[in-house]
Amino acid sequence: MTPWRRAVLIGLGCLYLGGIGFLSGMVMERMRFDAQRTAVLTRLTAAQDRLHAHLMRLEQRAEGRRPRPDDP
Repeated sequence: MTPWRRAVLIGLGCLYLGGIGFLSGMVMERMRFDAQRTAVLTRLTAAQDRLHAHLMRLEQRAEGRRPRPDDP
């Protein structure tokens, strides 16, 4: 094998490994970001549910009805 051909193969191998490393890093970052996004959306949904329940209780009081005892 000539030195030129060996250098080309080594260069292509390095390029391949660098590309695989870059793509793996992108995948890991997306997975981490999705986990953080899921946590934020879970908290947001819980807050939205609490707000909706509170507004429903206020509306029931304004109409003169008593809220059901099982309402939070």
